Amino acid sequence: MKQYDPLQFWNFLRFGPGNVTYACPGLKTLSVYCRGERAQMERLLEPLPFELADDRFVVSVADFGNNSGRTYFDAAIILPIRYGEHVGGTYYFEYEDKHTTVAGGRELWGYPKHFARIEMEETETGMRGRTSLYDDVMFEIAVDFDPSVSREAWADLQLFPHYQVRAVPQVNGPGFQSFDIISRNTVKDYKLTERKVGRGSVSLGATIAAGDERLRVVEVLGAEYSIGDFASTPENGVPTVVASLV
Repeated sequence: MKQYDPLQFWNFLRFGPGNVTYACPGLKTLSVYCRGERAQMERLLEPLPFELADDRFVVSVADFGNNSGRTYFDAAIILPIRYGEHVGGTYYFEYEDKHTTVAGGRELWGYPKHFARIEMEETETGMRGRTSLYDDVMFEIAVDFDPSVSREAWADLQLFPHYQVRAVPQVNGPGFQSFDIISRNTVKDYKLTERKVGRGSVSLGATIAAGDERLRVVEVLGAEYSIGDFASTPENGVPTVVASLV
């Protein structure tokens, strides 16, 4: 049998190891902040080991076009959660437009990424974003810039650190070989350079659902478009294991 170094397998997977770090100067993010129906949001979290921490959530589209390494778009719905003494956010619905970043994010760190087409563009009054795959539209969001809009309705919403479940299924059984809750806090290294606020709008598709019920938006609190320097550093971007349930 030939001598084989398992680290060579990264070249086959076409994404890097779990301690990979990267940066994206000038990251562009469109975020719409919403208030949901608490009981429905709690049903969303039933398959996860988390508890709902707030009835507000965010729908976002981000342009990693300046990213070191692979460039991509990311789109997500992030819920505020609690795990014991830990409070932050979990990516519940997430999409990216590169197969390698989808696979890497899921396998390395437990982000629930799926492939989709993601767009973000300027409008006459602000910005708009759209996430879709063929005829299936996951969501559409937009902001109409209005400096009179206050961030007070969502500025205190705690969505960091991120807490995700990284579960590895058993090869020949009904359960999981490992089941870890991991934490990651890239906001500590983020440097905001520009922010515009305004009135937000959101339309959620049928796949954004709790069971058979489409996720309901009780109120759109507002929106913001931000530009800033993102970094996933060894100190804060590489996840740590908070708990192992298997």
